[in-house]
Amino acid sequence: MASALTLSSFLYFLLLCTTLAFSPGPMTLLLLSLGLKDGLRRSLPAQFGASVSYLISILIFAVGFSELIKGYPLITQGIQLVGVAYILYLAYKQWTSSGVSIDTGTQGQETTRSLFSKGLLTGLSNPKAIILFSAVFPQFAAVGQESAARDIAILGLTFLMLQFASGCLYCYFGQRIKHVLEDPKRRVLLQKVTAVLLLGVAMMLARGFSS
Repeated sequence: MASALTLSSFLYFLLLCTTLAFSPGPMTLLLLSLGLKDGLRRSLPAQFGASVSYLISILIFAVGFSELIKGYPLITQGIQLVGVAYILYLAYKQWTSSGVSIDTGTQGQETTRSLFSKGLLTGLSNPKAIILFSAVFPQFAAVGQESAARDIAILGLTFLMLQFASGCLYCYFGQRIKHVLEDPKRRVLLQKVTAVLLLGVAMMLARGFSS
């Protein structure tokens, strides 16, 4: 069963979220494409939409789910196994992925509402968020204990800040990042490094933060 959030478990969580936030995915590629077309300022509504979608997911799947499984240690342990398996799956996908595609279309400038909706829907339609917040967050929070809500609040705020920071960097440095992602050798190297980092986090979780 997960213990209260400690410095070591928070550092593991920080490594995991940093890896996920800055590795290529649906949201980062959406923000990168918006940054390439319209710049950082014009992409901000989409980033706010993405943040709202993740906040909703955290409230539903992390906070709500942690309340449901209070007093059920076997379910908690099962969720922990699912979380480790999911991170291993992400590592495998990164290691074997053949590449990413960047939309650089030249359609007309979108409205603020349209950009916000695009970021919101991209976040809500991503099935990874459900597993991340319901199965991975409990690895680091004191699920079933009085400090669970505090732990999840800390983890959620950290995740949201990292996601927003990665979106800003992808937009601001769009042209340089685009070259890295489109170069086959650099792209493969980036994905291999991401896979190794995720594997390391999964191993740490499997050990139960014994250190």
